[in-house]
Amino acid sequence: MKFFDVKVFVLACELKNLSAVARELSITPAATSAALKRLESELNTRLLQRSTRSLTLTQSGADFLPYARKSLENLDVGRQAISGEELRGNITLSVPSDLGRNTLLTHLIAFQEKFPGIKLTVKVSDKYADFYSQNLDASIRYGEPEDSALVCLPIIRNAKRELCASPEYLQQFGTPTKPEELINHNCLHFSGDDTLSSHWRFYKDLSTISVKVSGSHVSDNGDYLRLLALKGVGITYKTGLDVQQDIAEGRLISLLPKYKKENSPLNMVVAHRKSYDSNLVALREFLVKALSN
Repeated sequence: MKFFDVKVFVLACELKNLSAVARELSITPAATSAALKRLESELNTRLLQRSTRSLTLTQSGADFLPYARKSLENLDVGRQAISGEELRGNITLSVPSDLGRNTLLTHLIAFQEKFPGIKLTVKVSDKYADFYSQNLDASIRYGEPEDSALVCLPIIRNAKRELCASPEYLQQFGTPTKPEELINHNCLHFSGDDTLSSHWRFYKDLSTISVKVSGSHVSDNGDYLRLLALKGVGITYKTGLDVQQDIAEGRLISLLPKYKKENSPLNMVVAHRKSYDSNLVALREFLVKALSN
């Protein structure tokens, strides 16, 4: 497969006209048409429906287009890397709601200021990140990905969860002194599919204590649960990174200090090693340094 032919295809999708593509690349319209035919022959499928006035993507063409664009971007990034040029390109990133809004936002602004040639598209969601349907380059997530085929690159290895509640809630309902007492409290938990959502685990003296919690509010949004806790509604079990500022400033109180909490490492997840390009390397290194404290 010739990369020139891929470039012709991507340009044809953008310009919607083969004559315009020919002018852009300083080649003849016949050479443009030949490049598309070679690519379709290589892929053994029709990518574009062509008429005298228009170009229309087939389903195969629509499926192939994001990969074609990414391939050209990777080549450009590689050229920049060996020439010492400024990094350029696009990163489509998925981040969790609480972490994205309250922690990563500031760092992503600083990253883009340091690398102005990189455009960030950030999708904020606590739902499972589907790399293929969402055309993602990377996802920032707590814990290991469910799909073992994905590549997991650590940002913070030793992050842990934090059990906490507001001073107002504790004054009204009391402070639990051991995990088993949580069954008598309003526990604000995540509505995921895994047992971790409603089974909170703690560790002491080589023993694991698992408590099935319940509460008046269940949500698929981590930031919503944190805000509920701040308003005194109940107790939440959040990753420490999400609530460290609230705890430091006294808005939330850390609970059960004699018990170890669950690990919740922060990772950058990519579809495969080949997609971990210079732009993503720069982003991960930036976040590792920014979040190291």
